[in-house]
Amino acid sequence: MTKDARDPGIGPRHPVIVCNLPAIGGVPSQDMPYTGIVLAILAFHAAAFLILLGHWMTATGLFPKAVDAFAEQYRTRPIRASLLGIFTYGPLFLLLLNSGNIGNPLIKLVAIVAGFGAILLAFIGSAGLALRIGRNLSPDADSWAQGGRGGVMLALVFITPALGSLFLGHIGLASGFGAFLLARPWKKVKTPELPPPLGGDPVQPVPPGA
Repeated sequence: MTKDARDPGIGPRHPVIVCNLPAIGGVPSQDMPYTGIVLAILAFHAAAFLILLGHWMTATGLFPKAVDAFAEQYRTRPIRASLLGIFTYGPLFLLLLNSGNIGNPLIKLVAIVAGFGAILLAFIGSAGLALRIGRNLSPDADSWAQGGRGGVMLALVFITPALGSLFLGHIGLASGFGAFLLARPWKKVKTPELPPPLGGDPVQPVPPGA
């Protein structure tokens, strides 16, 4: 569009062209107001993904026999592990969330330690779920590859907005706590004693003339 402008002092009116360039895609050229929010959400989900995968792979590397026992619980008793975890891990987690409302410092400390301890055991126990998923995905791979592949899939489920982060993630951690309690990794497995050899004592030869 044009508008007239007079030069100061002398000269006729000259048309001045004023151009209003449209923004690309109809979006103003200024910075988007939600860019920081979007980047923060992506960073949070990426961090949660790496934290989950790191805990499961660390548990698999440090306690391979225990994680195998947890995976066996998921194979044989998944419903029992989930229900046991809900009724044991759930109260401890709620106690941790409400620890700020506890006035007694000693009780507050106990609530915090118990809550974070339950979360740690739930992470270790749910490594069995990741291993179980990995075994179904790659039955011919070794335990490390199975745990990694299953952990990637399970972590993606846990960080899914709404359904994963608000429901499936908590159920999975609760089932991990239940699998930990059912497997009882602190209990030493006794090696069965070998039975005595069949036949008893060897037969002594009879001397001639007896």
